[in-house]
Amino acid sequence: MRVVQKEDDFELIIHRMFNPEGITQFNTIPGIMGSILSTTLILMTALSITRERENGALENLLVSPLSGLEVIIGKITPFVIIGLFQATLILIAAVLLFDIPLHGSVFLLFFVLLIYVFLCLSIGIGISGLAQNQLQALQMSSFYFIPSIMLSGFISPFISMPDWAKAIGSCLPLTYFIRLVKGIMLKGYSATALLPDLLPLIGLAVIVIGVGLKSYRKTLD
Repeated sequence: MRVVQKEDDFELIIHRMFNPEGITQFNTIPGIMGSILSTTLILMTALSITRERENGALENLLVSPLSGLEVIIGKITPFVIIGLFQATLILIAAVLLFDIPLHGSVFLLFFVLLIYVFLCLSIGIGISGLAQNQLQALQMSSFYFIPSIMLSGFISPFISMPDWAKAIGSCLPLTYFIRLVKGIMLKGYSATALLPDLLPLIGLAVIVIGVGLKSYRKTLD
């Protein structure tokens, strides 16, 4: 912000620090990236595991020499690769097609992406443990997507939402993911500057991954 003096009066001229031209896609691309990753990964994981349970494929795994952890790793590895591939394509499109700047560390950005991918997969695994069939898995996933998109700061600024919406949004991984991606790409923040949003995302990941693994182990049992 700079102050311009005109005789005895003052005029305040406000400049945006990280998006001076007010380009819309600078704010929407990070949210689109997180929404695409969460939608595809959660749905694929939840529907895939639920379908295998319906078809009796999980029963075949029970008689195999594989441990429960090995089965889980085998299930989520393809989805991790798919998620990172999706994120890479979106990043390339964002930089090359929409001219989104990348001021921060690419390594730090992919670290955040990897955490978010595992978090989404764990949510899908948790939903598959609760759902009795694919229709229920689809409905439960939809119940998660709607508040996640509406209350994460993707549709409207997080700071302008009422307190109850902020409270719910603070529990949603997409809220922190959007802030982190904007902080890395647009602001060039370091890992230290991102800690207020990075630590909650890691904490949510640990909790959700633990719940998801426990849910899948119960499914195998």
